[in-house]
Amino acid sequence: MRIIYSDCYGFCKGVRSAVAAAEDALCKANKLSIPCYAAGDIVHSACVMDSLKEKGLQIVAPEAINAPGIAVIRAHGVPDSVRSSLEAKGLEIVDATCPVVLRSQKLLRESKKETIVIGNAGHSEVDALLGAGRNTILVERESDLEKLDSSRSYNAVVQTTFSLPLLESIKAKAIVLGLDIAYLNTICQASIERRKALEALLPAVDALVVCGDSASKNTRELVEMGRMAGKPSFLVSSPLDIPSDIFLFDTIGLTAGASCPDTLIESIERRLSDV
Repeated sequence: MRIIYSDCYGFCKGVRSAVAAAEDALCKANKLSIPCYAAGDIVHSACVMDSLKEKGLQIVAPEAINAPGIAVIRAHGVPDSVRSSLEAKGLEIVDATCPVVLRSQKLLRESKKETIVIGNAGHSEVDALLGAGRNTILVERESDLEKLDSSRSYNAVVQTTFSLPLLESIKAKAIVLGLDIAYLNTICQASIERRKALEALLPAVDALVVCGDSASKNTRELVEMGRMAGKPSFLVSSPLDIPSDIFLFDTIGLTAGASCPDTLIESIERRLSDV
């Protein structure tokens, strides 16, 4: 079996920075003998979160976080109300929010127009974005545009890992409906680079392995890209998850989501090579 790596895969800068910030916060908290909290997973990776929890990170609901202690804001951000609540309790805040998400939140707060968030309901980043705007409208699909008023003007921010084909469909539908929407550039460049690299890789392989966590939107998008290209594609979260079917193929493409650590990628690659 031949394994070909994608030219771009694994931790993005935002995830790498968030994990480092959490580890630094844990180190400080342990020295001071105070708890270190996070209101939700820092990143969408079970193995990364298991490692942080082993070092003492406590994942609890925002209302259960109390001083003294350090509160780490996850990479996907939190609604403004959660941040304000943590600050009011006197906790030390370590902000590990991705810079792209911080920019999106700032654009929503400062918008003079009505605002739209284009993204997936329930995603932690989308919750953070909706919590930064005033009466912000969520658009998940083309049909949601029917809620908008063609006599008004809107500013729209987009979830950093949102499906690009779906975004283009939404934009096209908005034109048909005569909607005045300014789309602010908030798609994550790292996600775009990973998709482009995978697009270039797919013609050269028989099947695809995507390393990462099923909770990660950008990881699932990479798997879907492989399947849409007609390649058998497998999401693998640990070496034990590798399906036996993968060994039927001569050439395997290997990539990873933006929250997948190098150690996991390497262990999966070793397992593929050893058989």
